[in-house]
Amino acid sequence: MLGSGSRGDTLIEVLLAVTIFSMLAVGVITVMNQGTHAAQRALEITLVRQQIDAQAEALRAAQQTAVTDPTVWNDITGSTTSVRSNSDPCPAQPTDVSGAFVMNARNATRVTGANWLKSLNAAGAPVYAQVDYTGTPQSYGIWIERTAYPAAGTTPAAFDFRIRACWFGIGMPADTPMRLETIVRLYDPA
Repeated sequence: MLGSGSRGDTLIEVLLAVTIFSMLAVGVITVMNQGTHAAQRALEITLVRQQIDAQAEALRAAQQTAVTDPTVWNDITGSTTSVRSNSDPCPAQPTDVSGAFVMNARNATRVTGANWLKSLNAAGAPVYAQVDYTGTPQSYGIWIERTAYPAAGTTPAAFDFRIRACWFGIGMPADTPMRLETIVRLYDPA
């Protein structure tokens, strides 16, 4: 039997303690979840930047070898790879990027074929924008658009290659894609 000076916790005190603990636990879990998503986004952005850099280096390699073998350079600067008319930086369907192309960074050639650009919503699609080199190279959410500038006086012809990437990152709203792009200007070596 309890003495006259001691008393136990009331039901209200216990409920208040459990409520405060629950709110703190939910807050800590939310902060941890946001930190995990931020780390995932940073990793995806880093990997996509590496993919963009690989595309830029393949373009530069094609330009540098144009003096000895202009085949690839003529292929990517010719009229068959004109800039696409749809300026949407993140196409809903792969068919929306007509006129665009992607480079095979392993041998600095343009990827050809009817279905080189795959949908990011396809089964087995990677988490971030990339070019898959297993088998026939295929691009998931990364492409290059070309804009030509004719020679003027002593300035040779120039080409702006806009390398774009678009993907649906983990933890992002389904209708908000992540986007990265860069522009590489190369001059015609001819």
